[in-house]
Amino acid sequence: MMKTNTLGEVRVCSSRSNFKPYLLALIILPLFSLASHSDTLKQSLQNAYNNSDELMLERMSVKEADESVAKAVAAKRFNLSASQSFSSGYNYSSTCRGFCSSNSIGTSISASMSVLDGGRADINIAIATLALKAERVGLIGTEQDVLLSAVTAYMNMRRSLEFVALEQNSVKLLTKEVQAAQDRFEVGEITKTDISFAESRLEAAKGKLASQIGNLEIATEAYQMAIGIAPKELKDPPPTPDLPQTLNLAKLAAVKNHPALIALKHAVEIADLKLDLTRANYKPTFSLAGEVSDSSQTSKLSSNLSFGGSVVLYQGGARSSEERKALIAVEKARSNLIYQTRRIEQAVATRWSELNIARALIVANNKQIRAAETAYRGVRDEAEFGLRTTLDILDAEQSLMAAKVQLASTRRDEYVAAYELLKSVGMLTVSNLGLDVEEYNATNNYELVKDAPRKNQFFKFDKLLKRFGQ
Repeated sequence: MMKTNTLGEVRVCSSRSNFKPYLLALIILPLFSLASHSDTLKQSLQNAYNNSDELMLERMSVKEADESVAKAVAAKRFNLSASQSFSSGYNYSSTCRGFCSSNSIGTSISASMSVLDGGRADINIAIATLALKAERVGLIGTEQDVLLSAVTAYMNMRRSLEFVALEQNSVKLLTKEVQAAQDRFEVGEITKTDISFAESRLEAAKGKLASQIGNLEIATEAYQMAIGIAPKELKDPPPTPDLPQTLNLAKLAAVKNHPALIALKHAVEIADLKLDLTRANYKPTFSLAGEVSDSSQTSKLSSNLSFGGSVVLYQGGARSSEERKALIAVEKARSNLIYQTRRIEQAVATRWSELNIARALIVANNKQIRAAETAYRGVRDEAEFGLRTTLDILDAEQSLMAAKVQLASTRRDEYVAAYELLKSVGMLTVSNLGLDVEEYNATNNYELVKDAPRKNQFFKFDKLLKRFGQ
């Protein structure tokens, strides 16, 4: 039995099991279509940027790299330490004609610093600074990954909604075809076989609808994971973002802007500095140390100042081996940069082609839908005069349905491909997309800790940072 409500949804009540998928569809779709608020793609991207746990973790990694620079800076400073000791015991002495108690308290303050280290400390600071820059670039890469995931989740959600709507409409049409086939059978125009064909297609459509409802639920969860909030009504996305005009321009932009390549360039610089560090091991080191101590036994204040130096003369060839190893690491880093540059250029070309393919398919799908609609109307008209069978009508309807499904899919593919191309050239950024968010400033924490402040000073700065949401 078929019933149609005022909203136009079709409900087939032939059995409880058949009713369930349509009941789900009637519940799920109004949640999006009748929502009091709606989401645009821009709002979804902003929510993803503000709510991403992945970005929060990457920002913590950048702060850890900030502290590595502070630690390297602190290594150039002098060390100051204080110690105090207390001892108590009994000693035999003729003065007290037996065992006498002996107590002593000692206090000392010592300081030491490196006077000359062959440039090792400065090289370590430079290495830590470059590693920090690489972490910041990694943060930019993670931001682009998060934004691309948001775009993909948004478009997947819209595609799933379209698929459910198309399958609902297909069930509605096929239900009418079954009823029409039964009416024609009663007047002797067709046989029972034609009714069976129509019923078979109807049951297949019900199964597809149930499947698409399940896919919609999966897409909803994926959206919430990527965006950080549950979906509302999703508006049509704006036109695709501005992209490089030619493939060569896209490749040049990728070489210049891609976060992975910028990080690899820093890796080459770090490898060069590590080679310098191994060569600095041939140079001598000089240090200065001093100590002031006081003991209750002597009641005298003593001091000591020392200046010393050392140089490694022979280590059985270990230093030469380390230098050769560092030199190989330099060549490896440079080769990796060249290799990854080629891979990214290839990825740009792939994304470029995928975008062009999607756009060509959209043009073809639109033409296919127009032709399929004309064919469907013609078959239905011819069937009224007995020139076409029920199977012909069902085939035409299925062809039209397949064309509409393909169009919904290729529209999604075009949009995602455009943003994937934007990411592959390193331009899927908050500023380039014009998002209305407070962009995270990775230098704020660095400015506070770069000089390795003492603990109580840092806590004051950290409270200030939290006040401003950094």
